[in-house]
Amino acid sequence: MDFVIHWLWYLLAFAVGSAVAWLLTIVSIRRTSKEEALAALPGSREIGAH
Repeated sequence: MDFVIHWLWYLLAFAVGSAVAWLLTIVSIRRTSKEEALAALPGSREIGAH
């Protein structure tokens, strides 16, 4: 039974860590449109992606 309790704690820690990482990603990365993303690429005008 001790093993199961330890495993559940590790599972909970993994879930909490994943949630924190997901939230940090959502907060730090802004959504952009397809046109803005293509315009931000270096050399996008030369290849005609505008």
